[in-house]
Amino acid sequence: MLDIFFTRLKVNHVKRLQEKTEVNNKIWKVEKSLREHRNQIKREKKNLKQKSPKKFSCSKLLLLFLFINFTILEIFVGWVTVHSFTLAFTYGIAPDFTPLITLIGAVIGETFSYGIYSAKSKAENTQNGIIYELAMLEKQHELNNNDNEATKEEQL
Repeated sequence: MLDIFFTRLKVNHVKRLQEKTEVNNKIWKVEKSLREHRNQIKREKKNLKQKSPKKFSCSKLLLLFLFINFTILEIFVGWVTVHSFTLAFTYGIAPDFTPLITLIGAVIGETFSYGIYSAKSKAENTQNGIIYELAMLEKQHELNNNDNEATKEEQL
């Protein structure tokens, strides 16, 4: 009698396990298709990013050129001033401070170029009080919502 009871329990237990595995298999099939779709989208995005490398804008290159140019000028003026002092002390004459005048122009030029670039960048990245990055995030959010709605429609 007890054997029959235990065998029935085992059979019921096995049936429940089979039902659970069937349900899990159905869930896995749905999840698998969704994951494959997501992975495909990720691969396509990655391919698009690889095809179009980011380029520096002309204004950034110009600003970089100005900073490098002014830095080289400042280093050169420092070198000339040091040599002016060594020559002055060697021959007993007054040192020449005229190269230091160019440093004032170099620093002012760097400051103005950075200020102008910052103002230009702000004007490019702001439109009607909305920052460019926020607008792009909103667009991305809308695209994601559209993709989600499309996948829901495909599932129906």
